[in-house]
Amino acid sequence: MAWAVLDTEFSDGCNFLDTWLAWRRDPLRPRLLHYVGIKEIANPAQASLSSQNDRLWACSDERDLFQTLQSVVGGLDAGFNRVLLDDGKVSLTICLGQTDIMLGEQAFQADTVFGSMPQNKWNAQLLARRCKRGTRVALSAPTSCADETNPRENGVLLLRSAGFQIDTETNDQPLLCARFDPRWNIPTSRSPIRHWTQAPGRCAVVGAGLAGASIANALALRGWQITVLDQEATPASGASGLPAALAVPHVSSDDSPRSRLTRSGIRLMVQHAEQLLLRRQDWDQPGVAEQRPGGETLWHPTAAWIKPAKLVQAWLSHPNITFVGNQKVASLSRTHGLWGLRDTQGDMTGQFEQVIVANAMGSTALLKLAEEEPDAGTILDNALLDKLNALQAIYGTLSHGTYAELIPDLPAMPVNGNGYFIPHVSGTAAEEWVAGSTFETDLLTASDVWRQHELNMMRLSQLLPGVGTAIAETLDRGPVTQWTSTRCVTHDRLPLVGPVGNQGPTGLWLCVGMGSRGVSLSALCAQLLVARLCGEPLPLEFSLSRSLDANRVRRKQQARV
Repeated sequence: MAWAVLDTEFSDGCNFLDTWLAWRRDPLRPRLLHYVGIKEIANPAQASLSSQNDRLWACSDERDLFQTLQSVVGGLDAGFNRVLLDDGKVSLTICLGQTDIMLGEQAFQADTVFGSMPQNKWNAQLLARRCKRGTRVALSAPTSCADETNPRENGVLLLRSAGFQIDTETNDQPLLCARFDPRWNIPTSRSPIRHWTQAPGRCAVVGAGLAGASIANALALRGWQITVLDQEATPASGASGLPAALAVPHVSSDDSPRSRLTRSGIRLMVQHAEQLLLRRQDWDQPGVAEQRPGGETLWHPTAAWIKPAKLVQAWLSHPNITFVGNQKVASLSRTHGLWGLRDTQGDMTGQFEQVIVANAMGSTALLKLAEEEPDAGTILDNALLDKLNALQAIYGTLSHGTYAELIPDLPAMPVNGNGYFIPHVSGTAAEEWVAGSTFETDLLTASDVWRQHELNMMRLSQLLPGVGTAIAETLDRGPVTQWTSTRCVTHDRLPLVGPVGNQGPTGLWLCVGMGSRGVSLSALCAQLLVARLCGEPLPLEFSLSRSLDANRVRRKQQARV
């Protein structure tokens, strides 16, 4: 189904281009190609490819692939950077940082390995952990060795001690070819994350918002037959149906997990938007100005606005996906390893090997009922149940409308801060504006939509010092509409993503709690969940992925004395 390649010396990307081209030309190629390249570089801004390598221009196909690759490697961050190519069938993960650290952050076993021979025992063991029995490696000899012995001979000894069988040992060969085939049993603890890989089958996704649709699309690309069920008649009828939303990276002085996750997530979301949506009609990436406390202004060149419902519809348009609306999943039952979904009348809606619960606030009750099934086993431990009980509903109202008159001081780009303002959104009849949104924990307060609109206009006045009040008053003279929905927020404002139950494969997965960052995080969370389900390379560092793990520890704030 998929082929995974690890390249510990990504360099100018030549090995990747060769592999990509060979994959394209192979009529029996795997459905997906995963390529993880490690590039040791001090400054991520220096990540670029050399165009001086003449062999890249051997044919037009190679030139086209090189230019495509060159266009996506600029502006990478330190750590993992996921790039989707060939309509998502080729997944390139460029890891910028120290090679040993980047190897240690991986959580998969490769089918093929490129790179250089290990120079010490630790290097050899790290390489072995990224291999499975039968993995083929092609390694170049290092130019020097710490103990001044022959570097090639030293590398051969280290590889053998780590479980590799050498195919050729002649010194005149530029590469040493070997395979991982240790004489001992390979321990299951070699990977820092549990993979319960299963061949593509039938999967039900409960919830047709950004979270559910992104996962459905990722699984459909891998050959799964997906049924997406939602209690509403159409997809994106809940919080994912707002007229337009901003995808803006979170900024923190310590570059917190939330900051790193939003940057990675926006990069992926933009790739999906470029492939599936119409620019300037369904989305755009004009950059966003952020007003910080104290008057500081930050410029986010990668930030974008998007119509989430359009992206949801595009994700669900895959031929392997069937959407079933007006279908509330009231309970789950498990028989002989298959999950059955029942509606409010108790009727069965199908049986599936895997179920993804992505219905926001409705997930808690559904999983509690699943726990009561005799064949389900223990799926809700106290830690996960605690986090599900801590999910909070945050009500929000967004204001939007068309312009009744020309506004001379209207900002050219979106503005974010305490609320946000998007001045130019393509509408069905005329250009629209979007302002919002409120955050209310009390449903009664949130139900007063005109008061919520007044709060949006008040925030707009603060977002645009000097002209905000006049713009808000002018907008109020035109056609104005309010849109209200409910966000699902977790205890630490980061989604819960991963398997339900960590004692073995239950076939039940969770992806909820996007809060107000669905457009920023949904594509990333989908890549993470599917990587764990299918045993693929993670889209981000293992240590960072733990920040999203549904089974992570909930750190409760100590009460002040």
